[in-house]
Amino acid sequence: MTKDRTLRLYFLCGQNRCRSQMAEALAKHYGYPGIIVDSAGLDPSPLHPLTVEVMKEIGVDISEQTSKRIDMKVFLAATVIIKLCEDIQEKCPIVPFGIRNEQWNIRDPLAQVSPSIQDVRRARDEIKEKVIHLLQQYQAYVSNPYS
Repeated sequence: MTKDRTLRLYFLCGQNRCRSQMAEALAKHYGYPGIIVDSAGLDPSPLHPLTVEVMKEIGVDISEQTSKRIDMKVFLAATVIIKLCEDIQEKCPIVPFGIRNEQWNIRDPLAQVSPSIQDVRRARDEIKEKVIHLLQQYQAYVSNPYS
């Protein structure tokens, strides 16, 4: 009998308008069969236009994604919870034993009054690198149902 080897990633940040949205889209884009990806925030806000623009620059369309509040069913079913900011670390529900807890602390490129596209690109590129590394770490987990 084989275990369920579905990789479930849940990306969390404060507003689910930029960083966690990019992480969700990049994990889906670079992911592989056997992966379920979601994102959410503590206080969801509409997807920021700069977020959509910088993702489109690399061929990933997120214009149909919507901001979501943390769903405890998704949270508890996750294989890995990835927190993209310090704020979420302090206010997030406690990650139960058996679920991997990652803290990335990526600076919010939209925190300024007038956010710059360069800052959003920097955040995108940092998230992309971390997502690809995370997916590489878990590829064997998904592909070997007997491990």
